[in-house]
Amino acid sequence: SDDMSISLNSSTHEYEDSTKSDQEATGISVSYTMGSLSLKANHNTIDNLAGVSTTDRSGYALTLGFTF
Repeated sequence: SDDMSISLNSSTHEYEDSTKSDQEATGISVSYTMGSLSLKANHNTIDNLAGVSTTDRSGYALTLGFTF
């Protein structure tokens, strides 16, 4: 059987200290399964890490799996 799943998430951390920027995070993930084969991917970003406006991060992953 075939299955597909898509997820989207986001969050904001608001600092009480006005000298810090709000930290914002966004992520998306996709998964597709066909029989014993699965393909998964995700991408995540964080802006203003720890309230620092010049500190942004991102990452991704791609996974291919077989089940016997």
